[in-house]
Amino acid sequence: MPASDLSRVAVEAMRLQNGYALAIDARDWELFRTVFTPDVQADYPHSTFDGMEAWLENFIPFHDTCAWTVHEITNHVVGEDSHGIWATCYGWVRWTMKDKPGYINRAEVLFRDRLHEDGGTWRIARRKLRMLSSMPQAPIPAGYNLLQSVLDLADWT
Repeated sequence: MPASDLSRVAVEAMRLQNGYALAIDARDWELFRTVFTPDVQADYPHSTFDGMEAWLENFIPFHDTCAWTVHEITNHVVGEDSHGIWATCYGWVRWTMKDKPGYINRAEVLFRDRLHEDGGTWRIARRKLRMLSSMPQAPIPAGYNLLQSVLDLADWT
């Protein structure tokens, strides 16, 4: 693939990876569906999901137990190899649970994605998430205020 085409795909990869973060934080599961192929394979530390429906059967109930989430996606890199287009990025994830007020969970992760083009539309077909660091249930420090969540602000009108 020419470098100019790969640059355009890189923008699409960033859009998809950032769209994943926004979809989760806003609980916009229709947006989430547009980021991935219907037959997506997602390999996470706690489970492997074969297809969008299996993934959402896990993700929706889990995120319903979260009071507040923020996913930050950074350091996007895209390339091509003999298996096609790959994209990787870091994620910094923070969340609180409804049943554990006063505590925050933190994780730094590496996302490794395989992209697929169908009819001019790029989507993530395979995803691997690997943990880089984790701090579960840390007391929220004094002075650290969770003012609003992305979900609180999710009305885009």
